[in-house]
Amino acid sequence: MSRTERALLTALVLAAAGAVSFAKAPGSADVMQPVDTTAGTWTDPKKLFQVNLSKPVSIQVENQPAELAFSQVGAALGIEWGFMPGVDTSRPVTLLRVASGRDVIQALGIAAQVRFEATGPTQVRVFPAREARKAPKSGAPPPVKRN
Repeated sequence: MSRTERALLTALVLAAAGAVSFAKAPGSADVMQPVDTTAGTWTDPKKLFQVNLSKPVSIQVENQPAELAFSQVGAALGIEWGFMPGVDTSRPVTLLRVASGRDVIQALGIAAQVRFEATGPTQVRVFPAREARKAPKSGAPPPVKRN
């Protein structure tokens, strides 16, 4: 083996060893976080939303389409809503509340059976909510597996 080949082989081995030494286990930022999909929940994983949800909001909608309630809350807080397929904006809701914007949005989500995800500084995407699974009620403990 010539001197050049030996130097090239040594360089390749060192490069491969260096790449292995820089490898690391995935951190918490690399792992997907679970999303709560129940009615009224709010997610902003990228911290994009900039509307003050502490601002008091008064909403009085009684047995009206959810679209009207979304319109009133959006006007009061300066939020633009985007509805995903499956959201029923004609669903009748009753919402008589004076509270912080966060509490009103949560109550609206529960009444309209939707959840929210921030997609921009004032934009919110509205998704249909999924019901939380309840553990089956059983008086007996689960069976023990024996080998």
